[in-house]
Amino acid sequence: MNLEKQKAFLIHFLFIAVTLGIIFIGFKYLLPLLMPFVIGMLVAAILRKSIDSISKKTHIQRSFVSIFILLVFYSIIVLLAIMVGAKVVSFIIELFSKLPGLYAEKLEPALNSVNNDLLTRFPNIEPFLEERLDTINDAIFGYIKSTSESVIGAVTKVATQIPSMIINLIFTIVSSFFFTIDFHKIVDFVLRQLSDEKRNMVVRIKENIVGTLIKFIKAYATLITITFVELSLGFSILSIPNAILLGVVVAIVDIMPILGTGAILIPWSIIGFVLGNTKIGVGMLIMYLIITAVRQALEPRVVGQQIGLHPVVTLICMFVGVQLLGIIGLFMFPIIVTILKKMNDEGTIHLLK
Repeated sequence: MNLEKQKAFLIHFLFIAVTLGIIFIGFKYLLPLLMPFVIGMLVAAILRKSIDSISKKTHIQRSFVSIFILLVFYSIIVLLAIMVGAKVVSFIIELFSKLPGLYAEKLEPALNSVNNDLLTRFPNIEPFLEERLDTINDAIFGYIKSTSESVIGAVTKVATQIPSMIINLIFTIVSSFFFTIDFHKIVDFVLRQLSDEKRNMVVRIKENIVGTLIKFIKAYATLITITFVELSLGFSILSIPNAILLGVVVAIVDIMPILGTGAILIPWSIIGFVLGNTKIGVGMLIMYLIITAVRQALEPRVVGQQIGLHPVVTLICMFVGVQLLGIIGLFMFPIIVTILKKMNDEGTIHLLK
C-alpha cells in the first residue's frame, strides 16, 4: 500500500513538474512570439460585451459595430501613447542630458569649496585630501556620466525599435479585428474540440484568469496611485517644478523590481547635500524612506488580498518570478499560483488538501 502511495505521489509530482515546465517554456519563449495575437484576442474579449450590447440595441450588424468600436479604441490608445510618451521621453532625455553639465557647473565647484575649507582648517591633510577628492570626483562624474549615457541610450534604443513596434502594433490591430468580428465563431470552434468535462474546465480557467487579472490590475493601480500621491506631495512641499509629471515618472519607475524610487531619489538627495541644499537632500531621503516603507508593507498585503493569496506566498511568487522571467515574472507568477489555487479550491484539480 505504501508502495502504491509512493508511486501515486511520484506520478502526481511529475505531472505537476511537467505542467509547470510547459507553462514556463510557454511564457518564456512562445508568448513573446505570439504576443500581437494574444493582445488582439484579449482586446476582442474585453470589448466583446460592449460590441454585443451596442449591436443588439441598435440592430446594426455586429461586424460594423466591431470595426467602429475598435477604431475608436485604438485611436484613443495611440493618441494617449503619443501625447504621454513624447512628454515623458523628452523630459527624461532633457533631465539626464543635463546631469554632466550640472556636475561640472555645480557639484565639482561645491566639492572644491569643501576641500578648500578643510585645507584652511587642517593644512596637514592636504596630500590625503587631494587624493580622496580626486577619487570622489572621478567616481561621481563616472556614475553621472554612465547613468546619463545608459538612460539616453535606453531611450534611443526604444526609439530605434519604433519600426518593429509599429509592425507589432499593426499585427495586433489586424488580429484584434479578426478576433472581434468572429469572436463567437472562434470560441465555439475551440470548445467543440473538447469534451464536456474539459470544456467546463476551460470556461472555469478563463473566468479565473479574467477575474485574477482584474484584481491584479486593481492592486497595482492602488500601489502606483499611493506612490504617485506621496511623490507629488513631496515634490510640491520641496518646491520642485513639474511635481505632478515627476510624480508620474518616478511612480512608474517604482513599479520596476530592479530600479525603484531609490534610483532617482537617492542620487538626487546626494546631489542636494553636495550642493549645500540640505532641504532637498533631507527631503529626498525622507521621501525615499517613507515610500519604501509603505511599498514594502503594502505590496504583499494589497496584492495578496486582491488575488486571494497569503502575503508570504505572494512575496515568494513575486521574488521567484523576477528571478526566472524578470519583470514579466513579477506579475505572472502570482497570477498563475492564484489560478491554480482557485482551481484546487473548486475541485477542478487536486494539488493540495
